[in-house]
Amino acid sequence: MTLQCKLLRAMLALIALAALAGVATIFVPARDFLGRIALTLIAAAFAIAIALPASSRLDHERTRPAGLALLVAVIPAFLLILVAIWIGLFGGYRWEWYFAGTAGHYAICAAAALGGLSLARRPGNRPAGVAALLSAALCFGLGLLGIWIEPAGLGGFEQQAQFWATGWLTFWCGIIVAACLFGLGSRTAPWRWLGVLAAGVALSIGLYGIWNKLNDPPVWFLQALFTGIAVCVCNILNTLELKGFQRYVALGTMAMVLASFFFASYLNLVTVGFKTADFEQDFAARLLAASCIISVCGLLAIVIFLAANKRALVTHSGAITEIKSVRITCPRCATKFDGSVGTSRCNGCGLLFILQLAEPRCIKCEYNLLDLKSERCPECGTPVVESMPNRISA
Repeated sequence: MTLQCKLLRAMLALIALAALAGVATIFVPARDFLGRIALTLIAAAFAIAIALPASSRLDHERTRPAGLALLVAVIPAFLLILVAIWIGLFGGYRWEWYFAGTAGHYAICAAAALGGLSLARRPGNRPAGVAALLSAALCFGLGLLGIWIEPAGLGGFEQQAQFWATGWLTFWCGIIVAACLFGLGSRTAPWRWLGVLAAGVALSIGLYGIWNKLNDPPVWFLQALFTGIAVCVCNILNTLELKGFQRYVALGTMAMVLASFFFASYLNLVTVGFKTADFEQDFAARLLAASCIISVCGLLAIVIFLAANKRALVTHSGAITEIKSVRITCPRCATKFDGSVGTSRCNGCGLLFILQLAEPRCIKCEYNLLDLKSERCPECGTPVVESMPNRISA
């Protein structure tokens, strides 16, 4: 039995035990204790669910570092959740919220850091990955201060809110910068730096307002934030390698993102930071809602396109379209004949053959491996055997 099967069975068993513990709380007096057991089992099931894709990555040399990083990142989150679940039994009910908040904060920052680490390993996206890693690290440190400064006796609720807001503002501005730098080494887009500048302006204005306790309408902060978001989304859509109809969908989505930016900017400036906006009566507000909905739908469609294109076979290049037939030995009657690409029939027994030819491409960088004698991709070093598709659809 493979490791993945064992983890899957363990996860299903934990879910079943958690359900039994939940039912038992109806009939057993020790409801609090059984409830904590059920939460522990559910947390363990979630940890295994995250470990499943990580364990499958350990089988390949190219994905092994990412799999190990994900497995290592799961452990602190699981331990923090366990402490949050059980510390209430010792009279520290307030501490439950502190540890639960720390666990959730760590999980989000760790996910962003793993994404940044994955990007940083690719030469063209290294600046984007570094920006994501730095923003996640700063957010985690400032968020910890925001959570623990009050129980440690170093500040009150006001200081907690300031550190917490500073951490998450830094995080999101850093993510905008990372998205604006995405594809820096592969596609020239000078306007991407407008998004980086806008993120820096939003961060500066936001930090000044947080620590000086300003209550003025955040008009220019929002305007800088809208600019950074619009630029980073358009940069990602412009960088993605999409062709044909998919490219037109990406261009249409970019247009709707820019329309959303225009309507949001108009409302922000006219209503003084949305202070006097009437979202039910204002026509511009309804246009903003419609353009945002269309933008989200376009982004979801592009995600689906990317998933479908991940292992697409190149079956239309000049190197293989010249091949019209293949010499075949029928596995049923051993008759030898020249089968045409597409559909052909054995001359001896009539067995049908459906033939498809495709260029071998590197799974990581899409380098053409046709006529390659080496066992590794000359562009990125990925083993050729990893680029073999598991199955080919006719």
